[in-house]
Amino acid sequence: MKTLHMSVRKVGLGVVSALLATGLSTTTLAADYPSKPIQMIVAFGAGGSTDTMARIFAKYVEEELGQRVVVVNRPGAGGELGWVHLANAAPDGYTIGLINSPVVEVYPFTREESVGYSLDDLRPLANVITDPGMLVVAADSPYQNLDDFVAAVQSDPESIIISHEGVGGDDHLAALNFAAEANVDLNFVAYNGNAEATASLLGGHITAFAGNMSEAVTQIQEGKARGLAIWSEERGEPLPDVPTGREQGYDVLAAASRGFAMPADVPQEIYDLLLEASRNVIDNPEFRAEMERLNMPVDPIYGQDYVDFIDDSHARLKALWEQDPWVEQ
Repeated sequence: MKTLHMSVRKVGLGVVSALLATGLSTTTLAADYPSKPIQMIVAFGAGGSTDTMARIFAKYVEEELGQRVVVVNRPGAGGELGWVHLANAAPDGYTIGLINSPVVEVYPFTREESVGYSLDDLRPLANVITDPGMLVVAADSPYQNLDDFVAAVQSDPESIIISHEGVGGDDHLAALNFAAEANVDLNFVAYNGNAEATASLLGGHITAFAGNMSEAVTQIQEGKARGLAIWSEERGEPLPDVPTGREQGYDVLAAASRGFAMPADVPQEIYDLLLEASRNVIDNPEFRAEMERLNMPVDPIYGQDYVDFIDDSHARLKALWEQDPWVEQ
């Protein structure tokens, strides 16, 4: 997966050429940075957990940089449209974006013929949270546990509809893993964001919501939804009554990691400055308190360690795909 998109690389070379033509250097550029608002791309719709985390992070990083950070939602194609925009942005430090693992890693091989970016086009900066996956139904659902749900799928599979945010995303892969464990086929529908999926669940339009803990806690605690399982090693602290999949005999582990990346050719000085700002935000007790209030587990991974995390995940998932490609649903 080392194919480079020449259009993206030309953007980076264009920035360097322009600097040389005007007698400026990347060091000069970094010294003046940031001198205007920074755009933060969110590849999913407003109101979901990715968007919520982005807006809180933007508030704190503004304080670090002394410049406005404007969140721009660019949903579509399960996140791909936003990441294409990020990959093709000028690598001048004025565009950063949220990346969602594992989905950002899988599109370059699951959509190989059409995807508009490669991992080489992005430079991961810092992971912020890792959010366990869950399977959730409405509070008035007849299904009390995974066995109930599996029995319903076996009885009438077409009537059981499960949401996800995009093929190859953590919630989709978790549901496929669960289906394999239960030896059933599931009926999926994709949404541009989990806020839409939650509304459909509570409105009775879908049977179950495959998402993350932070997106389900409020509805469960308010008695609007019921967690059938959390896909983690242990029960989630804010939801102690929701059993793990393993407790119920289904060996499923899944989570979403959410962090930031920049266009690949960003000058090192600017990358380092934003990396330091990200560390300061994540270490800020007030930021951590906000994440805890939203049930978003902070899981910092910085710089090259984050690059390695994304690359390792890509290699592992690509190997699984080559062994047994999951079907686009």
